Amino acid sequence: MRMFLAVFLCKFLSGLSKLLGHDGSVIGGYISLKVYPKVLSKIKLPKLIIGITGSSGKGSTTELVSKILENNNLTVAYNKNGSNVYSAIASLIIKNTSYSGKFKKDVLLMELDERYIKDVVKNFTLTHLVITNITRDQPPRNAHPEYIQEVIKSSIKDNTHLIINEDDPLVKAISLHHKGKITTYGIDKSDYSVKTTLNNLDGAYCPVCETKLKYKFYHYGHIGSYYCTKCNFKRTNPDYLAHNIDIVNSVIYINKHKVSLPSNFLYSAYFTTASYALCNILGVKNSDILKVLNDETFKPKRLNIYDFHSRKWQMLASKNENNLSYKQSLDFIINEKGKKTVILGFDNSSRRYSENDISWIWDIDFEELNNKQIDKIILVGRFKYDMLTRMEYANIERNKIILIDNLEEDLIPTLINKTKGSIYSCVCFDKEIELKSLLKKEGVIK
Repeated sequence: MRMFLAVFLCKFLSGLSKLLGHDGSVIGGYISLKVYPKVLSKIKLPKLIIGITGSSGKGSTTELVSKILENNNLTVAYNKNGSNVYSAIASLIIKNTSYSGKFKKDVLLMELDERYIKDVVKNFTLTHLVITNITRDQPPRNAHPEYIQEVIKSSIKDNTHLIINEDDPLVKAISLHHKGKITTYGIDKSDYSVKTTLNNLDGAYCPVCETKLKYKFYHYGHIGSYYCTKCNFKRTNPDYLAHNIDIVNSVIYINKHKVSLPSNFLYSAYFTTASYALCNILGVKNSDILKVLNDETFKPKRLNIYDFHSRKWQMLASKNENNLSYKQSLDFIINEKGKKTVILGFDNSSRRYSENDISWIWDIDFEELNNKQIDKIILVGRFKYDMLTRMEYANIERNKIILIDNLEEDLIPTLINKTKGSIYSCVCFDKEIELKSLLKKEGVIK
């Protein structure tokens, strides 16, 4: 009876929430857990229970894995909207469960918040867990990377098959004492790799003997080919290696198989290789994986490109409070050809807490925007003056910077009359919604 009630309430409240114009991804699970706290442990789950976690890239990986599995005749339940905390995972599971307590899909695929993964997996055992990376991210919530590393490590059971990013020493360290299966993936040295970096803020020391790590090359931040001079800790050759990387033309090879990337960002090579590795482990044939990966109609949900008065406007998805994610967007902008206008800004550091810590903007290499191809930098949002201070410390000329006080009235005329080139906006989620609303009024978005 309690199972029936928990499932009914989850389905009913989730549906009602959507009818009222909300997302509906959390409330159902939250109430169901109040009614029946043990509901998740009592559901008969499928043979494949897959988690994908890490500081960034987990949403894109989850989406691509789902597409590959669904195109190979497996039914998949996954959190499409990206809600990944405990109540949201409960909603996902319960909404796909019958009133008798049986999960109705072949695969349970979960993007898992790295901070709260322990709360989720206490109810069941993951068959597979992909760990994308561990970086400095949302300090008021996540503290520091070593803390998140410990949370993830303590959540893993021995019979879970780990699929790990071999290029991240913080992730590699999690696998050192794992007694179950481990599969690794990574990226080969390429034209985008560098010998030195100013952004190696985390994972700089050997997790075994605490000696400062040496690097043969970096991809970005602390991600690259590392080794310790005093012990055997090092990046080894991954089981699934992305090589011959051509980000401009969105092409890589994975274990000698040519693969088209869904977007021309370096992180695309990572989530594509992780998805390939996981699905191949699950038994999907190389040819069937490649058929999906090379489908030109597939684009990640976070790639938004619009035609704005005969100018390209691309909205880049970048996490606030994550310097490496943000830097990927800045690198992309700089590598694009021609004149550019960049829109930056945010109203809140996080949608999950109210601390509004802005220390993270000093971890980001905004200095690279001090570039001749950048025509104007437009600052929007509640923290535009903090961003202005950061731009000034980056030695960006003041006449290149425009502050917008009234987004509704001033942004579009300013873009049309005072800027040149392609437009790239890198703003928080709420601000992106506002920008899309303006583009709808302009007729750019139908």
